[in-house]
Amino acid sequence: MARATTPYYRPQFQSGALRPEVVDPLIADVEALARWLDYAFTLPGGFRYGLSGIIGLIPGVGDILDGLLSMYILLRAVQLGIPQVTLARMVLNIGIETVGGTIPFLGALFDTVFKANRRNYHLLKRHLAEPRRQTARDWLFVIVTLVLVAASVAIPVFLLYELVKHLAAL
Repeated sequence: MARATTPYYRPQFQSGALRPEVVDPLIADVEALARWLDYAFTLPGGFRYGLSGIIGLIPGVGDILDGLLSMYILLRAVQLGIPQVTLARMVLNIGIETVGGTIPFLGALFDTVFKANRRNYHLLKRHLAEPRRQTARDWLFVIVTLVLVAASVAIPVFLLYELVKHLAAL
């Protein structure tokens, strides 16, 4: 795939001021998806939100649908050869938003505030603008996050096991 060399400018409104944002034509589709899902609309006062919070209100399937739409950005990152640690950070962003979004009603608010798609778009954009090597700090972030996720699952399972064992002994 040939990379276009001329970026184009998409005006972005933030706090009432017009601010041009350079959009790489190679990832214009990613920017458009991130914008629609996370920051397409503005509330009075300047707070930006997108369809992600609205989709998350659909019981049962809203967060799954939102997660699947978010996976498109990850797929594009894989196609563009983004380093594995950056891909891992993108997966973590999607996972955090998907799990956080499962909380009834508060999850939709979490989706609106966390903005995983915008985070992933900026990770992708930053790597394309300034490709850099994976550092120990990048891997440390991923490892610590995975350990915290594993602990948050393992500790309640262990406590439940101990509770059942204790109740069975009575």
